[in-house]
Amino acid sequence: MHRNISRAYYALMAEHHRVRAAHMKIVARGDAMLERKLLRAKEDDEGHIEEVVTYEERLSAAQRRRVYKLSSYGRKIEKLVDALLKFRDTSDALERGRHK
Repeated sequence: MHRNISRAYYALMAEHHRVRAAHMKIVARGDAMLERKLLRAKEDDEGHIEEVVTYEERLSAAQRRRVYKLSSYGRKIEKLVDALLKFRDTSDALERGRHK
């Protein structure tokens, strides 16, 4: 079971990184240095989030819609990862209970 959870986790995280890379590519608007800078920043850093929002405000309506869809999809992936980790923890607790 743990192997399957691990595989699912790594697949979801790979998809999360692909979505984030696509998001930053749109936000950077062809500026490779900016794209690299945005990708290297910590996702939960307040300064990074504000910077990304500033760049998003400069996008066209079509680009903003695309970014919104990517962000929505990314949040769904994050919820799945959270649920998977919660399931793993519950599974571990049950396993420890059986081996006592």
